[in-house]
Amino acid sequence: MPDESPALPTSRIARWLATGILILLLVALYFREGRRLLPLTAPPAGVPVPPPPAASPASPPGTAQPTP
Repeated sequence: MPDESPALPTSRIARWLATGILILLLVALYFREGRRLLPLTAPPAGVPVPPPPAASPASPPGTAQPTP
């Protein structure tokens, strides 16, 4: 008759506990530091963003547009 062993070995329980603690630590760090981080799609901080082009003033209806 085989020796009776626990359903989960101690090493496997320790591994799952370490994995869970690591995940909790990473989530805590994300919420601690993540609010101050720029989104991944934001331009780098050193690059100035050019302003949008100025819209030309609309001419009143019935006036001719100048040709370039």
